Amino acid sequence: MGLKFVGVDVNDREALAHTLDAELAKAPAAIVAPSAASVVEAMKRTRDVPIVFVTHQDPVELKLASSLAERSSNLAGISLYVGLDTKTLELLREAAPDARRIGFVVDRDQYNDRRVRTFLEETARRHGIEWRVVPVSSIESLQSDIREAGAIDAWFITKVSTLDEFRPKFVSVIAATRRPAIYPSQGDVDAGGTMAYEAVFDDMIGAMVRQLDRVLSGVSPGDIPIERPKRFNLTINVAAARRAGMRLTPGLLSRADRVL
Repeated sequence: MGLKFVGVDVNDREALAHTLDAELAKAPAAIVAPSAASVVEAMKRTRDVPIVFVTHQDPVELKLASSLAERSSNLAGISLYVGLDTKTLELLREAAPDARRIGFVVDRDQYNDRRVRTFLEETARRHGIEWRVVPVSSIESLQSDIREAGAIDAWFITKVSTLDEFRPKFVSVIAATRRPAIYPSQGDVDAGGTMAYEAVFDDMIGAMVRQLDRVLSGVSPGDIPIERPKRFNLTINVAAARRAGMRLTPGLLSRADRVL
């Protein structure tokens, strides 16, 4: 039994669907779906072939499961989603207390998710925030998307999968606005971003391999618990944060797990 890598642009749904159909026709022992788009499309096509997934999104929101404990018997995997939006906003408001017009950078496919809409509506009401939603579909459109948001006091940046492979350019576009920002990954801070708060999954590849090994050993995927992060990291780039006008109090810095 061998592992076959199949490359496809997961943002091209037609190509993704065609690729999955072609691979399922070969009766694979299992499918590894390393993104929300790939696992959603795979689940549309089979409830027989085991699927091991990795996603930054909530499996319940993706309609992959009614709960983390109740799901299709052919589905196992890792969810990096643990609902950090409220805490992330709290940290951004601590570092940029005067910010009222906040740009919410989000993957275009997630813009209308119920969870996203609820978060924006509730926090706007509670904190008097004027959210400026910036749905992003590509690195090429990012600069124009940012301009269309208008005047912004700070940026709340969510996980946008299409920007991951262009991290330095993506971060430089946000940094050029010289506004406070909080990012979803310490990798963004390493690339020059100001501050990031994220859930940390120790040895994600190892966890995925363990799940796949159990599936191939005959364990029903539905009996394998979905794994999630167990710890969280706050990373601050002091120089970048100060250039953006962020307020770095001793208390905030003392809570950081990593300071650059």
